[in-house]
Amino acid sequence: MKTYPALVLAGYTPAKPDPLALAMGRHRKALLPIAGKPMVYWIVKALRESPRVGTIAIVGIGPEDNIDFGTEVLFVPNQTRHFDNIMTGIRALQEAVPDLDYLLITSADIPLLKAETVDWFVRECEKLGADFLYSIVEKDVMEGQYPGAARSYVPMAEGKFCGGDLFFVRAAVAHNNDQLVRDLLERRKSAFQQVRLAGFRAVVKFLFRRLSIADAEKIARRLVQCDARAIISPYADLGMDVDKPHQLEMVRKLVGAQA
Repeated sequence: MKTYPALVLAGYTPAKPDPLALAMGRHRKALLPIAGKPMVYWIVKALRESPRVGTIAIVGIGPEDNIDFGTEVLFVPNQTRHFDNIMTGIRALQEAVPDLDYLLITSADIPLLKAETVDWFVRECEKLGADFLYSIVEKDVMEGQYPGAARSYVPMAEGKFCGGDLFFVRAAVAHNNDQLVRDLLERRKSAFQQVRLAGFRAVVKFLFRRLSIADAEKIARRLVQCDARAIISPYADLGMDVDKPHQLEMVRKLVGAQA
């Protein structure tokens, strides 16, 4: 069974702490405690329990943080920008895994992530064989599995969706499109701003709720100049990121009950 390296993005900007971390009296979101462990621990736990994951690298966490992840991990120094954290992490994995082709990328704020979900996502990505694969979750699925999650949703022709936090990426894609990826990441909190990159027709379709998932894939392929696909996940844990106090409280209860 083939395995893939995984990159966990736990980076931070010292001059601009995460709002949730500040609200909790902390400076780093990835270290917020959940069931006696820092948030990032639970993401690594799901990855190490998956038979589809090999080397695990974490950007923004170091030995000085004294976290026992239960497995060996590759620590990557924090950078000042989100894009730089991604690229530094990919380069570190390329040095550790010389034949690196594809890798998993995940944020450090989805502590409900399960190994079974990781396995499913990898299988679906292998079937499609695209260069860049992005997970999305339909609103009814998210609210059905996590009532009161209060995620932000983007209206599409097929319904309302939120973005997941699991990606399956061919490493060369990020290197070949670094400026575009940088622009997309800077606009990542606004679906409309991302659509604007695609031009007037895409904006009109989006505003009138006519943009389909297939349309979005075509736009992504044109922009990033690679085969980009969206994968609709029946598992909401890969999209249950923790951004607000009530979400943190919800996750603490759920993880505590499981632990």
